[in-house]
Amino acid sequence: MSKGKTDNFSMRIYLETIQYIVGSNGLKSILNYAHLEKYIDSFPPDNDMVEVPLEDLRIMCHSLLEILGPGGARSLQLLIGRENVRRGLLKRPQIAKAIRLACHFVPETKKMRVALEKLIETSKQRYTSEVYEPHERIELLEEKDCFIIIERESWESEDVFSQNPVCDIYVGTIEALIEWVTGHLHEVKEVECRAVGHPCDVFRIAKARSDL
Repeated sequence: MSKGKTDNFSMRIYLETIQYIVGSNGLKSILNYAHLEKYIDSFPPDNDMVEVPLEDLRIMCHSLLEILGPGGARSLQLLIGRENVRRGLLKRPQIAKAIRLACHFVPETKKMRVALEKLIETSKQRYTSEVYEPHERIELLEEKDCFIIIERESWESEDVFSQNPVCDIYVGTIEALIEWVTGHLHEVKEVECRAVGHPCDVFRIAKARSDL
């Protein structure tokens, strides 16, 4: 069970994104299935106050796995992650502006690092933990041919048991952010996942373009 909290804006973006993809009736079906009827036609306000139980977000997104199955849910989860980035940058232009300014006239690899650092910074602000300090929960490493993100308490893999990695919303988020900042596709892969039995969720972001 996820005991932390997330902010109103993040939960609202998830609800808006799922509604955009599956429609109002589809979202209502998901919320009814997840016993989260309180969000039907009543999204959280558009502010950054951290007051939404993280468990609500976890249950809502895990319901997609239960309704569609791992195979059917994966493409939808990737799309949710990508659409979250688009909507988040559109509704919080100051974040987009800060990344653009930091990436002006720098190599592509540096642009990737700046974007990933901002993603991690935002995650630390918007998702609280009762187990880890913000600097302990998530970290970014750089290797010769890739970046590595280590997430120790992702709500996506919380209380999930699977033969394959399940954090596809986060994969879609990274994919979209990197494509936005570089203008090119880069392979993003979850190489370790708590749902499979690993201690952490580990994501590998290739420095080489995959759209050449």
